[in-house]
Amino acid sequence: MDVLNKLICLTLNNAWQPVGQKTVKDAICSIMGSDSYKGVNIEYEVDSHNKPIFDKVITMDPLSWDEWIGLPIREWDVTISSPTITIRVPTVLVATRFKYMPRLNRKMSSTTLWDRDSGTCQYTGKKLSRTDGNVDHVVPRSRGGKDIWTNLVICDKDINTMKADKLPHEAGLKLIRTPTDPGPTLLSNTIRKVYHTDWSHFVL
Repeated sequence: MDVLNKLICLTLNNAWQPVGQKTVKDAICSIMGSDSYKGVNIEYEVDSHNKPIFDKVITMDPLSWDEWIGLPIREWDVTISSPTITIRVPTVLVATRFKYMPRLNRKMSSTTLWDRDSGTCQYTGKKLSRTDGNVDHVVPRSRGGKDIWTNLVICDKDINTMKADKLPHEAGLKLIRTPTDPGPTLLSNTIRKVYHTDWSHFVL
């Protein structure tokens, strides 16, 4: 993939909380085009072989474009080049004038249902592996059950097979909690994959 299109730049609000992601191209344009964004220069301790120790941060400094392009290139940096200059890619940006924490409505899927129910069978309380669980309609489709948050739960596959097209009480089952619509979530909660080592200091 072209470096400019890599999604390896994390955006923080002015409280240094993660609020989004940018491609390298968009990150560069954001810093160049406005003083509303600054690149975060993260300096690490290095070992005796001059290799970075990524869990030992010395400084985190927000820099303007003019400051950024003067940074030295380290052997572990991602870079972009023109005929006249090579610069580091800013892998973390801070939006200096943006104080909010955006929220997103969660799209219902097996993954978001799994997250809501903490990977736990909602009839037995058993913690499940991904291969042991699936999604159950509390009121089966064959009996008018809908594909909505309040009618879907994570369930042990064996329990789901046994339940078939019955209502829970007809199968001798009882929900351990009433399924609910979890509502909007903080955008930061959706950023889970660390696309660059520098993100690990901000993404939980």
